[in-house]
Amino acid sequence: MDVMSDDVLGLVLERVDSHVSLIRAAAVCRRWRRAVADAGFLRRFRSLHAPAVAGYYQNGATRYDDPVFVPSSPPQIVDARHFSLDFLPGGTGSWDILDSRGSLLLMFREGTGGSEFDTRFPNTLVCNPLTQSYMMVPPPADFDSSCDFLGNFLIDGETDRAGGCIGMSNFRVLCMFDRNGVTHVAMFTSGSSWSDKNIDHIALQDPDFLGHAGGSHYMYVDGSILIKLDSSTGDFTSSVLPAIEDWDQRYDRFVAEGRDGKPRIFTVFDSTMKVFARLDSGEWALEKSVLLSEATSGLPGYEPAFFYHGQVILFRGSGFVTLYPEVEVEWQYSINLQTMEVELANGDKGRILRWCELPWPPALHACLDI
Repeated sequence: MDVMSDDVLGLVLERVDSHVSLIRAAAVCRRWRRAVADAGFLRRFRSLHAPAVAGYYQNGATRYDDPVFVPSSPPQIVDARHFSLDFLPGGTGSWDILDSRGSLLLMFREGTGGSEFDTRFPNTLVCNPLTQSYMMVPPPADFDSSCDFLGNFLIDGETDRAGGCIGMSNFRVLCMFDRNGVTHVAMFTSGSSWSDKNIDHIALQDPDFLGHAGGSHYMYVDGSILIKLDSSTGDFTSSVLPAIEDWDQRYDRFVAEGRDGKPRIFTVFDSTMKVFARLDSGEWALEKSVLLSEATSGLPGYEPAFFYHGQVILFRGSGFVTLYPEVEVEWQYSINLQTMEVELANGDKGRILRWCELPWPPALHACLDI
């Protein structure tokens, strides 16, 4: 090691297999720590390796239940106690997770203040569970009693020298709200204030939120238009949905991520689920479909009458969706969104997962006396 130059050492450390192993490497000696702590090195490492996922959060079954953290690695690597949310004001159970990005969570609870718009704009904060820090997000400056809240989304900030794009010092929150039938968009910047967000030619009137996939949020607006909100940039783009469906009908539809990491649009109408994929040309096309009355016919308790009416989506989870017939709420079944295979839903299925990454850049606490 004594004859290895710092440049060569950096090339070796860039090939460390994970974020967690890199932190351990930084604890070897002062030289390794200096190499790992260098902002240029950290930026290169981040470009070569996927973020380390600590686990996921899921909201409780009711609004009064605490969100739960489930580690994605063995307890000796990720200790769930460090991801507790008991530091939040008013207690954990009063808050729900609205969005997640990097190591941050966007939380909300129904307004309880004295002003008139508190019943319309929920109490909102952004927090980092590992550092037990949070920042309250006020309503947009022009949000008043004539406005209706539509949604908040967590957006990356400016990338720092170490490649970190979101943290308590550089996050953004995008807010959509309605005023007199017109959708407005505003952006809150960490440590700053709200500013209007220009969405150019895209019309967002009466959006129908469909879900999250591939680092973007998706919504539908009348006229067969799909809107994508990029969580990295905060930019909106639009695409035209295939003409083979009447997208303005009131049936269930949602967006989820396929095994290839690309978004899929799922629709449930009467007894049929259809899956649409986006082609390289940018167009959406039917990828596959399943007749639910046939696919579920072998399940215990099945009755043909369950499919004389529509099917209701109960939950959307990671890689599956849980439904039930309008005529029988107790008979619930789950569909694997990759294989389209069905099974009776288990009691633990159906919770939306909010992934939490280890923070970047890492906090290095190596002993300098080694």
